[in-house]
Order: sequence, then structure tokens, then C-alpha cells
Amino acid sequence: MLFVRFTDVPKDAFPNYERLPYEEALLLSTQVHQEAQQVNERFAGEFRIFDDVDQLVYKGTFQFGDPTYPNLYLQLKDRIPRIRIRKEDATKKILLLENLERLTPESYKTMTTSAIQQQPDTTHVSRLRRGQRRIIYGVSGVSLLLLGALSVVQLVQPDPPSGVQAATSEWQPLYEAALTGEPYPLVERLEKRKSLNDEQQQFLITQYVEKQDYDQAVAVTNDPIDVETIIVQSKSFAKNRQETLQAFQAVHPTDEGTFDLAILQKDYKRAVSLQDVEMTTARQEAKTRAYIALKDVTKAQESVKTVPNEELKEQVATLVQLDDEIQALENQKRLLSEKKDKEELEKLNELLEAKQRQASSLL
Repeated sequence: MLFVRFTDVPKDAFPNYERLPYEEALLLSTQVHQEAQQVNERFAGEFRIFDDVDQLVYKGTFQFGDPTYPNLYLQLKDRIPRIRIRKEDATKKILLLENLERLTPESYKTMTTSAIQQQPDTTHVSRLRRGQRRIIYGVSGVSLLLLGALSVVQLVQPDPPSGVQAATSEWQPLYEAALTGEPYPLVERLEKRKSLNDEQQQFLITQYVEKQDYDQAVAVTNDPIDVETIIVQSKSFAKNRQETLQAFQAVHPTDEGTFDLAILQKDYKRAVSLQDVEMTTARQEAKTRAYIALKDVTKAQESVKTVPNEELKEQVATLVQLDDEIQALENQKRLLSEKKDKEELEKLNELLEAKQRQASSLL
């Protein structure tokens, strides 16, 4: 059995942060993917795959509306075999591929981009009642970690099992102590657990990073990109984000970290030149802003197509308009003589400078 959780699909009706059976996640994501293709819309959605004992086995990003992959299964089938892993972990990769093959209906395996009008096959989709399997996940922070400890599962039954009540009462003092600035008892307890949920992982990673114990932070999920993402997104590092990321990158460098650091340093030329960076929604927005800062109209127009951010789309539209006006003024200048049309040239130069300042101030 496999489960999938999407975290940032920009559609109100989409079940973000729900632990969905793989077959249902495949159906829903394909429907949204096809709807996006029909209206020429593109946006990214991060997802994670868990096995039946809730261990993370894969994480990635699916580009909704992009014609490269007709559905999630076909992307996974293409990308997973290319992942470089240690020899001792090869069995895990084979097992994941076998499970995907077994759980995926045949119609999805042969689906093509031209089959956009096809309705996904719902025959094999799980009929579990959503209220019985909904898991609530929050954003990072001790306060939401406490909330997770008190109400991590919504149950439709009127009385929760006694084990849930016992676990709640046992953990509550530790979370409350963390809220008041004493995180160490909670850290010690979490370090002894074999399995942690996302909020617990974020909490531990944050504590380790704050102590500059970067190896321990990476060991929580065995993925430096997880740590790097938390550094970039967590409010805990708002005051020293750039310095913290720079220090972490020196020990555990990643392409994603290099990109995010270049954005923080406003080294936009370097940021947009980097290859092999996994583009989440946040990174795609940052890349679009970099193109705006560089006044690269063509690249900004292309980049913003995959961004579900209306304000950013308006900024790119304004940049395009200003670029057209600047080009028109430049053309007028070429037709004037420096000796005969001195006053007219001065006016044009003033207009040009004003338009250029406006373009520079878009961000």
C-alpha cells in the first residue's frame, strides 16, 4: 500500500495535506492536470509518497498542465529509475517501482498527452471515507507542533481510542515547555522515536540548525534539501537566513541551496544560470522575479507561465509594456539629430530615464 500527500497545489478544492491512497491521488491529480491543460494553465505541486508503515519513500514535484507527463505515474516511472542511490538501497527502489506498477490501473500506464479529453479510470479508486483518513498537517513552528500533538487525527467516531488520549496527555507537557522556550526535553523525546511526522521533523531540524549541528539536522530525514528548505522558509531564521544558509551550504551543498542563496544575495544572473535545480512553486516565483530584476522580458514571460501568482503576472505584464515604450522612445531618438533636435532629445532622454526607473522599481 502506498499513500501520497500533496502540499501546495493552488486549487481550493484540492485535498492538500491529506494522506491519500496512491490510487486516489493518481485520479485526483490527473483530473486537475487535465483541467489545467484545457485552459493552458501551469503550476507546480510538491508531493511525498509513504509506504504502509508511514515511512517516506519518495518526494518530488509534479508540473500540472505541463504536457511532458500525462499523469503522476508516468513521471514516477520515468524519474525513479534515474535516481542515483547506494547499492544497499537498490531493493527499496525496485520495491517502490513494483508497487506503483501493481497499484496503477492499465489506462494510466498507456495515457498520452493527446488523451487530454479522456476521463480518468475510477474503477480502482479507493472508496475510503475521507473523514476516517484525514490527517491534519500545519506549517512549521512549535505552536502548530503542539496543535498537532493534541489533534493530529480527526476521527468520525464520537470517542477516540484510549491510546490516543494517553499519548496526548503524555506529550502535552513537553510541547507546552517547548512553547515557553524549553525545547530540550521535547528534543530528547523525539530523538528516541523511530518514526516522526513532518512537524516533528521540522522542529528537530530547526533545533539542530540553530545549534549549527548540521549533520544531525540532515540525519533527521537523510536529505539535505529538507534542511535547506526549512532554513529558507521558516520564520525561525528570518533575521539571519542568508548567513545560516551560507553556513549550511558550506557543509552540505546542494543545487537547490546554491539557487536559494543566490536569490538571497540578489545575484540574479547566477541564480537563473543554474541547471538541475528542482523548481518548487516558491523557487519558480523567485526565478521569475530574478528575470524581472534583470529586465529579461522574454525569460520573465516564459517563467511566469508556471506561476499561480496573479501579482507576479501583473508585474511581468507591466515590464512588457514598459519595455515596448522604452523601445519606442529609443527608436524616436535614432531619428533625431543631436544638433538640430537638442530640446526634443532632452525630453526623450527624461522620458527614457523615467521609464527605466519604473522598470527597475517593479520589485
